[in-house]
Amino acid sequence: MTSNNPTPPARPDDTPEAAKPHPEQVPLMQRLRVLFWVFLGISAFSLGGGLAMLPIMSREFVSKRHWLTDDDMVDSVAVMQSLPGIIATNMAVLIGWRIAGIPGALAATAGVFLPPFVVILVIAALFRQLTGNPAVDDIFLGVRAAICALILLTAVKLGRQILKGAYEIVVAFLSFVILAFSPVDAIWVIILAGLSGLAMAIIPALRLKKTQTGAKTP
Repeated sequence: MTSNNPTPPARPDDTPEAAKPHPEQVPLMQRLRVLFWVFLGISAFSLGGGLAMLPIMSREFVSKRHWLTDDDMVDSVAVMQSLPGIIATNMAVLIGWRIAGIPGALAATAGVFLPPFVVILVIAALFRQLTGNPAVDDIFLGVRAAICALILLTAVKLGRQILKGAYEIVVAFLSFVILAFSPVDAIWVIILAGLSGLAMAIIPALRLKKTQTGAKTP
């Protein structure tokens, strides 16, 4: 016996793909405007450098607009940390390029560059009045504490996404110990970690090849 109540049609919001458009489906000029204004706001109101900006970047481009995935953000952070230069600028270039190519990289870089440029000009003009001011010192004391929380939040989020196996946990723990208790530069830790990941991929392949070669030998 069939029901007389027809099945209601699926709403556009019922499918994840329809919930948010992919970057390529959004007009280029709109993507450029979003990149500029988002990075302008991030740069103007997120103190503490690039690491403190990561939770906001993830919210804007992964959670809110779905223009990037969690893996895209993790890969961007990995590349950013291995490159010289300012973290915030590196992230603006990488994310802007992923979303809108070279124009996107330029728009995001312009947005992230403008606020500190203006603020530095103002501070330079008022440097003598701000130096040693107890009220200013107290303000930045609270700001530094909040920045520590943002950086810790970033580390926790990245850890949940990356540390899913014994190998990743061991590499992260050893890297932390080396960086915390030895004068080794971070770039060497990154290079060694990359080489260990390469070895983890090559060694099983060589063993499999050796096993197959041995099986074919009469």
